[in-house]
Amino acid sequence: MASYLVPFLATFFLVSLLIPVAMRVAWKIRLIDMPVGRKAHQKPMPLSGGLAMFIGVVLVTLAFADGQPLVTALVVGGMLLVGVGSFDDWFKAQRREFPVSPKLIVQLLVAVIAYALQIRFGAISLSWFGWDSGEMYVFPQWLSFIATVVWIVGLINMVNFLDGADGLAGGVTVFSATTLFFIALVKGQETTAMIAIVLVGATLAFLRFNFFPAQMFMGDAGATFLGFALAIISLEGAMKGATLISLVVTVLALGLPVMDTVQVFVSRMLAGTALYQADRRHMHHRLMSRGLSPKQTVIVLYVVSFLFSAVSLLLFLYV
Repeated sequence: MASYLVPFLATFFLVSLLIPVAMRVAWKIRLIDMPVGRKAHQKPMPLSGGLAMFIGVVLVTLAFADGQPLVTALVVGGMLLVGVGSFDDWFKAQRREFPVSPKLIVQLLVAVIAYALQIRFGAISLSWFGWDSGEMYVFPQWLSFIATVVWIVGLINMVNFLDGADGLAGGVTVFSATTLFFIALVKGQETTAMIAIVLVGATLAFLRFNFFPAQMFMGDAGATFLGFALAIISLEGAMKGATLISLVVTVLALGLPVMDTVQVFVSRMLAGTALYQADRRHMHHRLMSRGLSPKQTVIVLYVVSFLFSAVSLLLFLYV
């Protein structure tokens, strides 16, 4: 456990140093989210927090981890997502709409890269339902590919959808990554645990500048990177050699973004609107519409996320 403290602290302090630099750069190049339209914030916000987190995570990961496929996926996939996310943020700063197709193509590409690096759904034990404990269902290649791509692309967007209130996406990432860290630690997965705790350190450093009232945003670059990191950590960690219970544990560890996305999609289908049409159906929007302040809303959702994580760890340890 003590061996993970150094990379955690290194990431926390490095990102804490990088964020003021990223803020100054954002102001200089006008990478700023202006409070117009349906924006909730009241003043211009730098959109460069995601870049600072990405640089911190990558530098510390490369310093402390060997060249395993998970590290390669994190670095290469992260670079692609932060790149296209930065273009999206730039368009946003210019009050223009970035097309969806390039973002989706890059998300699919990073999922394929992870799959090619063997970070994928492979097999699942059926023992939880009373079958023989040695019985495994091996995914056919086509099903493994589809499940892996859907999981990674889904989580990238789930975390991005949550990035609508100060500190929300970052805080939920901290709870989920901490849960995945403890699961990887118990399973003896050193690299997975190290990357998870590095992600926690980077996100906590960012939250010092993003919790209400925020001084900066992570942008699409940051939100999509965090979602991707959680997706590959969970595939390589909690769901490695998965049993049905470990699948449940993983979904619970990522419970808030999963629950939020499911209820939004169900609501949009019932209303007959497009699934990817931006609206105010997310949980943080619903809570604020009922009179909660942005800060109260985020604290309530932190409690929900903590409860999901607690139940996830209890199931993992005792079932």
